[in-house]
Amino acid sequence: MKKIALLFSCVALFAYADFNANFTKSIKELSGVDVKVEFKKELESFKDTYFVIAKTSKGDAFPVFVSKDGKYLIGFSNVLNLADNDMKMMQEQLKKASEENLARDKQALSKLFASFSKDDFVYLEGNKKGLPTKIVVTAPDCPHCQNQLKGDIDKILEESNLKIIFAPLGKEDAFIRAQLIMNETKNLKSTKDKLAVLKKYYFAKELSKAQLKTNYDKIKANQEKIFGSGLVQGVPFVFSEE
Repeated sequence: MKKIALLFSCVALFAYADFNANFTKSIKELSGVDVKVEFKKELESFKDTYFVIAKTSKGDAFPVFVSKDGKYLIGFSNVLNLADNDMKMMQEQLKKASEENLARDKQALSKLFASFSKDDFVYLEGNKKGLPTKIVVTAPDCPHCQNQLKGDIDKILEESNLKIIFAPLGKEDAFIRAQLIMNETKNLKSTKDKLAVLKKYYFAKELSKAQLKTNYDKIKANQEKIFGSGLVQGVPFVFSEE
């Protein structure tokens, strides 16, 4: 009896190993990404189909339906009629995966912004004491950023202090404007004076010939570092500092 139990145990282990190997191979062939199985459970609703939470080598978790042998991936669909237990299990696991992704991203973003020096930011003090601080990645050539600076900035400063760092979207003119803001706010103390400089270059129609010769290597390096991290995809981007 013990031998039979051991045999079934070995078969189960091999089956699980085959599933993992087939699944990771399938994902690799489809996307070129290395993954591992984080969670796996057979569905009550569909025989020989598993709900899987997979995790990439970078730590990103994602859900997928997979055939019993791990070779075939099935996309999510609202047409599938899932049992209540399956839905509950999936919701719990998706929530867990989402929380893990958020925690990982938060840690990575904290590390990214901590790697910049104090001089890389324009600090705007909020209108009250004891406010939380938010890091804002922005750009002079971003229309939404311009609208925030024009209409929402007073309300924002009622709720938080701001640490602004620039990541222009591509135009040389925007890199120069960002660098001019950094140069002119460096020795300013008041938020009012810093805002005046920000607005001057966010809304200035043209730069002078002398201004167009401004070296913006530092802004360029910061932009490449921010977008190169893969954590920030566009601007404006807001992150609450701990």
